[in-house]
Amino acid sequence: MRRRIGVVGAGWTGAVAGRLLTDAGFAVEVLEKTSVVGGHSRAETMNGVVYEPNGAHIFHTDNEAVNQFVNSHGLTRPYDHKVLTEVFLSPDDDEGHLLSWPPQVEELKDLPVWPTVERELASLPSQPTGDNFEDYVVSMMGRTLYDLFIRDYTAKQWGRPATELSARFAPKRVELRRDGHRGLFRDRWQYFPPNGINEVIESVLSTVSVTLDSEITVDDAHRLGQDYEAVIITAALDDFARCPGELEWRGIEMRSRFEPTDDPGGVLTPAYVTNRPSTRVLYTRTVETKHATGQQIDGTVVSEEMPGAPRRHYPVLTADGANERRNAELAEKIAEHFDIPVYFAGRLATYRYINQDEAIADAMAVAHRVAAELGG
Repeated sequence: MRRRIGVVGAGWTGAVAGRLLTDAGFAVEVLEKTSVVGGHSRAETMNGVVYEPNGAHIFHTDNEAVNQFVNSHGLTRPYDHKVLTEVFLSPDDDEGHLLSWPPQVEELKDLPVWPTVERELASLPSQPTGDNFEDYVVSMMGRTLYDLFIRDYTAKQWGRPATELSARFAPKRVELRRDGHRGLFRDRWQYFPPNGINEVIESVLSTVSVTLDSEITVDDAHRLGQDYEAVIITAALDDFARCPGELEWRGIEMRSRFEPTDDPGGVLTPAYVTNRPSTRVLYTRTVETKHATGQQIDGTVVSEEMPGAPRRHYPVLTADGANERRNAELAEKIAEHFDIPVYFAGRLATYRYINQDEAIADAMAVAHRVAAELGG
């Protein structure tokens, strides 16, 4: 008789862990509280145009095992993601400058502020340093570039000064380019599926038992212990433990609108993602997914990414690490309610700021652990 595993959540981590354990001979059931699978990465359509209600999601990885896995489920269409940022050089500047993100030194040389930037760059330490996000990034690119590209964007995105945020995620998210590489990512494999990621995740789950509209919390621990021999939790732990407010999260709301275009391939914004760090607008960036899908369809959807929505999109990694410690405490308390092994994996459950490929790698690791500890 096959051993039974329950998986809470049908985003990337839950879907992949469920598929790998099913392939390994376990009887798996994935429990998803919404009516659709795909989690934060899921795309939708408006008047036939593919758009992303939770922000831009470009798949990229250097992990060969992850790449082979997603290729086997239809994620193969290459896409080189380039981002622009609109900066204003002074309060009196009426026209913004569209520049590459990450900032490119060769582009910056054409700006009137370049002499100041050049002096600041010459005085930087050989390696960035600092415990908080602001200090670290200023030591990477100098105060002028930080103020133009980072300061106000970060304050809008996180709702707090950058001095209160951890420097731990800065090396992964911020860079000053001197080599002319224009793509946002440097990974060997980068993809964007023409219809959004939904079909890929649905392929992953095609052989897995999935129950939708099934909200599972710690109150169901006894029943889960009767139904399964182990449980993998990929949901946010403050949500699962029914203690909202125990963890800080930063959510976004995509204000999306359909716009007509003059031709089927037409777009309205300068790039798939255009950062808007200025306080002149409340949103942080525009996202126009049609740049990435290449859809030939009359019309497009432009989304303005508004920060501060009451949703669990991004963990708030503060300089003191308090939220990560609280998440670890919640994991221990949740596990105490179960008489069966409980595993935690993925962006939400482990309270980490990770990409799609890392969520899949998490799923691979937890599936391997479950298989090793429980046997097929």
